[in-house]
Amino acid sequence: MNSEILSVRNLSIAFDNIRVTDRVSFNISNGEIFALMGESGCGKSVTAMAIPRLLPYPSAKIASGEIIFEGKNLLELSAKDMYKVRGKRIGCVFQEPMQALNPVAGIGAQLLEAVRFLPKENRLKRIKELMAKAELKDPERILKSYPHEMSGGMLQRIVICMALAPKPSLVIADEPTTALDANIQTAVMDTLKNLCKSENAAMLLITHNAHLAAKYADKIAVMYAGKIAECGNATDVLNTPKHPYTKALLNVVPAKGKTLADLKPIPGSVLSPKDFDDGCRFRFRCEFAKEECAYDIKC
Repeated sequence: MNSEILSVRNLSIAFDNIRVTDRVSFNISNGEIFALMGESGCGKSVTAMAIPRLLPYPSAKIASGEIIFEGKNLLELSAKDMYKVRGKRIGCVFQEPMQALNPVAGIGAQLLEAVRFLPKENRLKRIKELMAKAELKDPERILKSYPHEMSGGMLQRIVICMALAPKPSLVIADEPTTALDANIQTAVMDTLKNLCKSENAAMLLITHNAHLAAKYADKIAVMYAGKIAECGNATDVLNTPKHPYTKALLNVVPAKGKTLADLKPIPGSVLSPKDFDDGCRFRFRCEFAKEECAYDIKC
């Protein structure tokens, strides 16, 4: 991989003075696909949305840490300077395309909005180039259509095109296949991966799906209750997991050769941020938990 493009350092986020993430750190290199994986409620999306500073204000606050992107700490930039980064240098693909698109605006108008910084004569060319790469057939018809006239898979491809239109160096994909069936999931993820590769963009993939992480990610960070439990190369994390939470997460994933009896559901649920303490936060659900886990986070 090439040089580092994003470095999240000791990032802690609080909502109404209650910390929901705690000293989260990870790095992403140019052209890399980095998966942030874990159950719902672990803080993945909150962490991701903190990067382009899309957290709700004033309830959400950065309690500590840095977000270094292309050599600049995004937390120190003015709102005006962030407009030059958000969208143009950092693109976002959200999990529900119907919420990301304006239902009363045409697809063409919304795609043109994403390339408004280009000279007028180049805008349509750029859009059609991306649509071809995303395998969106009959672009003339699509550009004249409205979101409700498109299938979920087509809408997500359109949102991907919008995110990559300004040629960002980082794309944040927050559960981009949640509302899609299995076959369409693969097609959309292949499109996203191929477009990022052809456009030389790195990707931060937010997912609870270990299959997606295994198939597409170069590196994986496993997140639990606002903390990074484990981080490393995708092969190492998935084949030789070190943390009990990673092992438990993989034990509930269906795989070839596994029977229903082989799947082991994780008891209980993710802690509420109000109940976070300094011990291992997974200890209440962990089969290996010991008394010292209440004050020692080293497993």
